[in-house]
Amino acid sequence: MKTREKGLFVTVDANIGAGKSNACHAIASAATTSGWPAKVLEEPTHSDRFAHFLAHYYEDLKTGNNTGGGFEMQMFMLCERYEQHRLAVEQAWGKNGMVVIQDRPIYGDTVFATTAMEQGFMSKEEYELYVDVFRNMSRDIMPPDIFVYLHVDPEECFSRMESRGRKQESGVPLDYLQHLDKNYQKLISEMRRRGVRVLIVDWNEFGPPVDLWNKILSMVDSEDSWFEQLTFSFNKHPRMPIVPSDG
Repeated sequence: MKTREKGLFVTVDANIGAGKSNACHAIASAATTSGWPAKVLEEPTHSDRFAHFLAHYYEDLKTGNNTGGGFEMQMFMLCERYEQHRLAVEQAWGKNGMVVIQDRPIYGDTVFATTAMEQGFMSKEEYELYVDVFRNMSRDIMPPDIFVYLHVDPEECFSRMESRGRKQESGVPLDYLQHLDKNYQKLISEMRRRGVRVLIVDWNEFGPPVDLWNKILSMVDSEDSWFEQLTFSFNKHPRMPIVPSDG
């Protein structure tokens, strides 16, 4: 049962196709069942602007030409994540605190921006402007209680993307997912350097959400875990309940 006086701000991140959104809703369900009011702040994927910018960027990925899609997409997402992060802090740490689970944080978007630049889909000048804006925004926000990273091999992510058959994801190459995976490892090191609790979960095989929720609770309640990177696996639990989600 709930024992803390305030809520929790949990961010969940992963490569494309990892099953991140389903995991967010499963964690929220486990938290609610154990007596914590919880909600998920979903990725801003339902607006016309998101569809427009994503289609432009993915078209660049398919053709191999930089026509500005990468910069447009990353600036749009940066603004959306910043607004959502501030809302998460308010709801988690306010008077009536609750468990707020953010489906990909502002930090994770830097992985996509860096990858876009390194693959030639953002110019040096565009990337430097993005970094300037991110730095100014990140100085103005409090870090989450815990950063959860669901690790899935890029090849498995690619397979899951093909299985779910989203039209906008068709043609996204495997090497793009591999590049994202490499930069996510750098982000994890950076989050630890910032003093953020990092929980890495082997999500190649889905695990029971209640176990993941309990691991999150034990980690945030342990002062000794502040600078610890914790990694665990669900390899013995191959299935997770299906939950309503787009992820």
